[in-house]
Amino acid sequence: MPVGAMNRGFPAAITKSSGFTLLELLVVLVLAAMAVTIVGGSAQSFMARAQYHQAVREVAGQLGHARSLSVQEGRSVVVSYQPGERELTIDGQQPLHLPDGVDVTWEAVDLPQLAQPGQVIFVFNADGGARGGVFTVSRSGQGISFRVNWLLGTVEQAPAGGAS
Repeated sequence: MPVGAMNRGFPAAITKSSGFTLLELLVVLVLAAMAVTIVGGSAQSFMARAQYHQAVREVAGQLGHARSLSVQEGRSVVVSYQPGERELTIDGQQPLHLPDGVDVTWEAVDLPQLAQPGQVIFVFNADGGARGGVFTVSRSGQGISFRVNWLLGTVEQAPAGGAS
């Protein structure tokens, strides 16, 4: 007997359908929405953490560059911070923009004889020494504080508000 002949006497409702029911589709959509919510929140947290770590690396790099520039060129190099623009600047050039996702606190050096835009944070001297305050980059209450060693001119990093 041909295959098509077996179904001739039965109503169409009894034949098996190959589609999805509305309930099955709703279950899949709810599970997909839950997955997107969980993954989206994790991705946002990951991006904020990555921005913070990138900012710490870039600040450390800028300060190291300022120190080497002062020794190479045999002159004092000033590092200032402009809070309105959120920029760390070396001698008024090469601004490093810090993202809004990180918190920045600083203690400026009181050097009125230096006419620099922003607030002077560090001064690296040609003889290898340095003067400076403190510059802290943090996120969620934890961060890294940058200071300079006045005698050696080295940049020192220390945890601020706990380890990050």
